[in-house]
Amino acid sequence: MRILAVDTSSARGSVCAAENGEVAGEIRLASSVQHSERLFAAIEFLLNYLPFDLADVDLFVAARGPGSFTGLRVGLAAMNGFAAACQRPAAGVSTLEALAWKTGLENCTIASVIDAGRGEIYGALYRRTEGLLVEMRRPQALRPAEWFASLPEEPLYFCGDGAVRYREYIDRPAWSLYRMDLFLGGAIAELALTPNSGPLEPLYVRRTDAEIAREKQHEGLASPNTKS
Repeated sequence: MRILAVDTSSARGSVCAAENGEVAGEIRLASSVQHSERLFAAIEFLLNYLPFDLADVDLFVAARGPGSFTGLRVGLAAMNGFAAACQRPAAGVSTLEALAWKTGLENCTIASVIDAGRGEIYGALYRRTEGLLVEMRRPQALRPAEWFASLPEEPLYFCGDGAVRYREYIDRPAWSLYRMDLFLGGAIAELALTPNSGPLEPLYVRRTDAEIAREKQHEGLASPNTKS
């Protein structure tokens, strides 16, 4: 089984090729350059150094979010296009689940936290047992103080850029920050073969800017005219 997995959910982009459950090659990209400008070049570069090409890939996988709306669409569209052209299946993997999976921690509760911008975080709780990642609390988009205050009084291991940025909230004796690199291509490739994988479509925890703008426009049209 050959897998091509991409993560375009944040500025830390990655492309990973895996074969028979082992990483065959991975490219990590951390820059301000748009994913649309570097993703295809990274895929081409990676495959040039591997003993198989795009037509030999059995499964195309992308991070489905939450994360940058624009970035996610780039990766999802690319993998969908490759899957259609090569007549192969495709799958999507949650970035929050990929973070929890990458820790490698088992039989404990993992808090995945992503910086969502606008003073908010994406957060969820997971537990990895016998090779399966179980969701203990659904993904939410909240203010950091609100989300951290709502967490249970039990040992928790926090991971992700949101945990690093808002580490002052990791202030209970049983809580700890798990430090690791945040390139998720390899973890996404691994999760693609588990029940945690899902459809190749975006997972939006927070409404998009376009949805918010449409709602405001609708409210403006629905409001009665008033005279000053």
